[in-house]
Parts: sequence; structure tokens; C-alpha cells
Amino acid sequence: MMIVLDPRLKPGARVVTPAPRLASLANKRLGILWNNRLGGDRLLKHVGKLLQEKYGLAEVYFTKKTFIGNAAPAEIIDDLVSRVDAVVVGVGD
Repeated sequence: MMIVLDPRLKPGARVVTPAPRLASLANKRLGILWNNRLGGDRLLKHVGKLLQEKYGLAEVYFTKKTFIGNAAPAEIIDDLVSRVDAVVVGVGD
């Protein structure tokens, strides 16, 4: 169980159940969500390439948030959920 606190909500906590871990990344579709921070796209694309080489991913799908300061819109999350088996998200500079 993981407790996630969302600063946009009133005080209190929601219980969020993480998705089950994949047994393997072999032949899986990996999504990469870039938060739009400068240089992060290069780093995340490199991470995707390394993971593809190491684990034999079927596909690496790269997308980005529309604005660095906002949460990813539902359309982006829905797109990822419909396309991939796992997602890598990076934050920071």
C-alpha cells in the first residue's frame, strides 16, 4: 500500500494501490513521459535506449507533458495507458 498526498486537495490522504510489477520487460512496450524540463528529453531517450538494449523491449514510446508546472493532462495519461505496459517518468534538471 502507498499513501499519496496531493497538494491540490484538501488535507487528508488517499490510498492508492500501485499497479502490479511486471515480471519482465522483455517484449514489453515502454512509455517515457518527459516533464518538459530542459535537457530531460535527451536523458530520458537515452534511458529508453539502454532499457531497450538490456531488456529487449518491443517498443519505446516517448511523449511529454504540455507544461512543466502542471500535472500531465488526462489525455496524456489515457494515451499512455492505452499504448504501453510500463512508464518511466523523470523529474528534475
